Amino acid sequence: VFAQKFEPAPYELTDGIFLIPQVKTSVRYDDNIYNDEFKGSSSSVFFINPSFSFGRNDGINRYGGSYDFTAASYSYDAADNYVEHRLALLAHTEYTAKHRTDFDIIFNNLHEDRGAGLTEYDATYFGEPLKYNEFTARGYYQFGGLTSIMRIGAGIAYNSKRYRNFFEQTKYSDYDALKFFTDADYKWGHVTFLTFDLYTNDIQYNHLKNSNNSRDNRDSGALVGVRWEGLGKTTGTLKVGYQYKTFASDERENFSGNTVDFGLTWKPLAHSSFTGHLSRVAEDSNTVGDYIETFGASISWKHHWSDRFSSNVQYAYTNQDYIGVTRQDDTNNASLRLNYALTRWFEVTTGYEYTVKDSNARNISYDKNAFNLGIVVSL
Repeated sequence: VFAQKFEPAPYELTDGIFLIPQVKTSVRYDDNIYNDEFKGSSSSVFFINPSFSFGRNDGINRYGGSYDFTAASYSYDAADNYVEHRLALLAHTEYTAKHRTDFDIIFNNLHEDRGAGLTEYDATYFGEPLKYNEFTARGYYQFGGLTSIMRIGAGIAYNSKRYRNFFEQTKYSDYDALKFFTDADYKWGHVTFLTFDLYTNDIQYNHLKNSNNSRDNRDSGALVGVRWEGLGKTTGTLKVGYQYKTFASDERENFSGNTVDFGLTWKPLAHSSFTGHLSRVAEDSNTVGDYIETFGASISWKHHWSDRFSSNVQYAYTNQDYIGVTRQDDTNNASLRLNYALTRWFEVTTGYEYTVKDSNARNISYDKNAFNLGIVVSL
C-alpha cells in the first residue's frame, strides 16, 4: 500500500533462487520473569535474532525454507540465558492443473523459561531453562482445479518432542505423534466454500512414571464449516465439529464433545484491518490432569497511520479447565506494538505487553508487565 514501508529486498544467489537476510535486535524489560505469584523478579533481556529465508518461486511451484536463531541474555541471572534455532523447508509442486503436493519439514531447538511449562509450579526447581527439540514432517496431496467446484486432499504428519536436559525428570513429557487427515472444499457461491475435515492423531509418550497411568491417547475429530474470501470486505473460516480423545489407560477420563474454530479478518480500509479468532478444543496436559479443555478468543487491530508508521493492538483471553484435577486457569493478555520504518530496509519497533493469569491452583496465578524496544535491519 505504501511505497516507503519496511520491505526486505531479496538477493539473487543464482538464476531464480533468492535469499532474504534480516537481523533483529531488541531489549525487553520484564517485571516478573519467573511468573511468580507472590514475589516478582525483574530483569532486562537483550535479544539478537539473525534470520534468512531462501527459495524459488516460478508463480506456480515454490521451493525454499528459512533459518533463524535467537540469543537472549538476562541481566538478573545469566543462568536464564538461552539460544534457540529454527529450521524450516518446504516444497509446493503443481504437476497439472488438478494435482498438487505440499511437503514441509521443521526442526526447532527451543527452550522453556523457568516458571513456565514443566516448572510453572516452582521456577527454582531446575537451575536453568529446560531445553527441547521439536521435529515435524508433513506431506499433503490435493486433487482438483483451483477453479473447480470441489477439491479434496489427504495427508500425513509426524511430530515429536524431546527434552535435552534434566532427562530423569523431563523424559516423561517426550512423545511421538502420527496424524492422518483429509479435507474437502466445495464451491458454494462466488466467494464461499463449504469445508469438510477429518483427522486422527495417535500420541505416544516414550516413558511412564511408576505412579502414573499411561498418557497415550488417540485424538480424532470431524468438522464441517464454511470459508469465504472478500465477502463484505471480510475473509474468514468457521468450522464446527466433534472431537474424541481416547486414552489407552482406563484410569484416565476420555473426552467427547464439540470443537469450534472461527477466524475472521475485516479490512474496511486498504491500510487498516481487524482480525479475530475463537476456538474450543481438548488438548494434552504437560503437567497435571488427564487433559485440558481450552477455550480461546483474540482480537487485533493493525493500522498504518502513514507510509512509515503503523500500530498493532491485540487482546487475547484463554480459559483452561484441567480434567482429572481441580484446576482452572484464566489468562488475559493485552499488547500494543508500534513500528516506524526509517527506510525500506531499517525499522524501529517498540511495544508494551500486560499479562494476568488467575488460577484456583496454588502458585499459578501471576501478573506481569513487559516493555520492549528494537530495530530490524535487512538488505
